[in-house]
Amino acid sequence: MINAEKWEHKTYELTCISPIHVGNGEVLKQYEYIFTKDRNQQRVYFLDKAKWMNFLIRHHLIDDYASQVFSGKMNLRGWLQAQRLGSLSTIIREICISSADVYLVRDVKQRLNDIHRQVKTPDGTPYIPGSTLKGAIRSAILFHDIRQHPDDYRLFWSRIKAAMKARERDRYDKQMGHLVQAIERKAFARLKQYKNQPDDALQSVMKGLSVSDAMLVGHERDTVILQKYDVSAVCREGLDGHSLALFRECIPAGRKFRFSMTLDRDIAKRIGITTLDDIWQWVRDYLAFGLAQEKAVFGHEYKGKFEESKLADIRLGGGTGFLTKTVYYALAPKEEGRTVLAEFFDKVLFTRRSCHHHMTKDDKLTPRTLKLAWVHDDCQILGLAAVKEVASC
Repeated sequence: MINAEKWEHKTYELTCISPIHVGNGEVLKQYEYIFTKDRNQQRVYFLDKAKWMNFLIRHHLIDDYASQVFSGKMNLRGWLQAQRLGSLSTIIREICISSADVYLVRDVKQRLNDIHRQVKTPDGTPYIPGSTLKGAIRSAILFHDIRQHPDDYRLFWSRIKAAMKARERDRYDKQMGHLVQAIERKAFARLKQYKNQPDDALQSVMKGLSVSDAMLVGHERDTVILQKYDVSAVCREGLDGHSLALFRECIPAGRKFRFSMTLDRDIAKRIGITTLDDIWQWVRDYLAFGLAQEKAVFGHEYKGKFEESKLADIRLGGGTGFLTKTVYYALAPKEEGRTVLAEFFDKVLFTRRSCHHHMTKDDKLTPRTLKLAWVHDDCQILGLAAVKEVASC
């Protein structure tokens, strides 16, 4: 039995309100997946690597396949059909492990190319790593601590402004790296030093929180391929939506996952946390603050999307925008205003991207981009999920 006075343990169900992408670092080329297309559907089939290799060996196709890959003109579906080894559907059943529907942005002529993969189990089932959940929670705790104790962090903002004066990019990056570490150490390093040697991991109050991987509930393990789509505020003239040739494998809206969290109360109380409910309230506050900044710019045109976001408790995954900006909003004194924040984000994020000119163009928000996911003929704010407590299995 868990000592309830020292430990708290709960199980949760996470529901994807909109598509979520948690990348595994793998990027597939056109010769590493099978893409099929007809009038009503576009679909990608992912290879089972062991079965694929056995298939090539059995049919003596390794050399020809390698030759086509190196030619730079390989289309795997066309190449397989040219081998005349049977119907494509039969081959797919033999060598593929999972599949995904493909949704390109409407009215945009774009060919599918490299696909950034979603993290999955060895059998091809998508999941959300506990480290992803804990990372989002960690940012929310940092945000809360800065908001609750602004005087403790005021010096850091002065040092950030001083670092911004560095002309050399390398020097600036180094100074900011040290500052970010110092800010996080201030928030989290509250445990006794180990053998008198400072160690952020050993001293961090985050040791008091364990978060399991979120595993899929049910048997629908297929994913979707979505095209990157951003909406930007263009000066004071309106909004501009633009798609990029970047494709992500995502968990579809509606999928449910189960995970658990365990809290060491003795450790967590050092940062003001007494229950897991405290943590989730801080996570919701963090999300609400970030969405409010976006709504101030995009809320009129995307009112329905922001109404839907009210159901969310957390935002997860890649492609959702620079969420840590919310922490910097908390860090900057209100009297600094938009100008200093705009200069900061131009320096830290967009030095090499001349299309962003926050100093002269931002009225309300920095950065000034809303990340959307297009599925069918509708779009959603990317990465939103609802979380509720459920009974342990």
